[in-house]
Amino acid sequence: MRGSESAVMQGRAPSGATYAATVHRTTSPKALQQNGTITSSKGERKPEAVYVVGGTGYVKKGAEAWEKGPLSDPDIADSLEDPVAELDALRTYAKSAKVSRTGSGGRSVQLQVSATGWQLSAARSRPALKIPVREIGSTLAQLRGAGVTATDGQITLKSFTDTWVLDAEHGYRLASHRYAFAFLIPFRGGDITVSQEVRADNRGMFSGSVALPSGAPS
Repeated sequence: MRGSESAVMQGRAPSGATYAATVHRTTSPKALQQNGTITSSKGERKPEAVYVVGGTGYVKKGAEAWEKGPLSDPDIADSLEDPVAELDALRTYAKSAKVSRTGSGGRSVQLQVSATGWQLSAARSRPALKIPVREIGSTLAQLRGAGVTATDGQITLKSFTDTWVLDAEHGYRLASHRYAFAFLIPFRGGDITVSQEVRADNRGMFSGSVALPSGAPS
């Protein structure tokens, strides 16, 4: 999995970060292990560990203490990337997806959802826009703490594309998932553009197990 995010305002140097991680996931029992590194635009690196065990999320960033909470907790959800769960959620808005055959001989099926122009206030109630709404949360909280006063009704989803590729030769197994979005946030007569892009590729079957490391809260 690889991702990047940035916040850009005209006349100022952009700030942002990149992320790279490996994810292991099991289905019986349902569990996930995500180990990666966050690298800031200044070159600072911070390891991050994310686990889902027994329906509870656990997150540890660098030397910080473990966070534990339900998967609905914004701090947990913001760190968790689970393409399989996202694909399951697609069922609630499947009619919004454009379906096409890709690859040699149509061996893959692509599902894609695109959107633009939505105000954040309206996007919050749209299942198809769950990802950008979720992902903008922590960044928006930081910006508001720094003096940005734009309301949800003033923030616009400039663009959003969410793409799944399924392997038709192997039971429509998830082959890759990519999403990218950009929001425009009004500030001092201009806009702050907050954007993010994430891509996850399935590298094959995981035959191991997932268990919380020592030191994680029980």
